[in-house]
Amino acid sequence: MKKLLLTFCVLFTICVFAQDEGQSFCDGVTDGNYFPLIVKKKLLWADTWYFEEYKGEITLNGKTYKSFRQSWKNGSIDHLYLREEDGKVLQYEACCQTETVRYDQFYEPGQKWESVSKKVTYTLLTYDAELKTPYCHYKNLMAIEAKLENITFVYYYQKGYGYVGATLKDKTMSCATPEW
Repeated sequence: MKKLLLTFCVLFTICVFAQDEGQSFCDGVTDGNYFPLIVKKKLLWADTWYFEEYKGEITLNGKTYKSFRQSWKNGSIDHLYLREEDGKVLQYEACCQTETVRYDQFYEPGQKWESVSKKVTYTLLTYDAELKTPYCHYKNLMAIEAKLENITFVYYYQKGYGYVGATLKDKTMSCATPEW
């Protein structure tokens, strides 16, 4: 179960350490995307951390994805394959050799969808959430609830910046970090 949770959370993180010139670490970009596919970032997750880095493109089942490598503190490596199409961010799921919608820009609060594997049910909660991390107090975030069999996370995304953190039982347990 721990591996499933870590893998799910890793796969759900898309963007953190990318900023426009002059942009502070805690600021998003008002005209940006909630899921910009950015090159490199560092994320804290519970009592560990990982780097996520863009590694180029890969073709899977005839579709071209951006390939990201997640390098964990303990030395393990995970891979994430994402592409954008018609306002959606799609993730290739090796389990099922097909895609799961990670986000659709046309979804409204209350919209629900499932992963292809049927192991996760997502709900878009709001575009006006707040999250306090050790580094920032974020406002106007998109919040997506992810229900697994025995656990529920809420993931937070900042426009123009991407993933900034997650909560478990209303407590922050993951966040972007400027500390490398």
